[in-house]
Amino acid sequence: MTKTCAALLLAAATYATSVAMAEATGPARAAAARNTEARTVEVTLPGDTRKFPPGPGADLADLHCLVCHSVDMVTRQPPLSFDEWKAEVVKMRAVYGAPLPPEAIDDLARYLTTINGKP
Repeated sequence: MTKTCAALLLAAATYATSVAMAEATGPARAAAARNTEARTVEVTLPGDTRKFPPGPGADLADLHCLVCHSVDMVTRQPPLSFDEWKAEVVKMRAVYGAPLPPEAIDDLARYLTTINGKP
């Protein structure tokens, strides 16, 4: 699987520029800004064929959670209640920009509760 990691490199370049700019003044500041190079590279990542356990909502988790998380990362979390999982899903949308439609929040939270919920 080949992924373009432009965002990561851009973030690193932005950080390097910010540090250099914060430490420099006058001509040195301008030089620091000019000497920062952002570029796009392609890397080959190992394929992850793992999917969430089958069940109503597994397709939502596969489509939306696996964008950033592994199955293990999600299933190794402490068991949460429906309300706690819903709060996590809402946070992923609001804070981290998860591309989950609002109408799918309850279905995904219900699924996560089914596979890793409090008894």
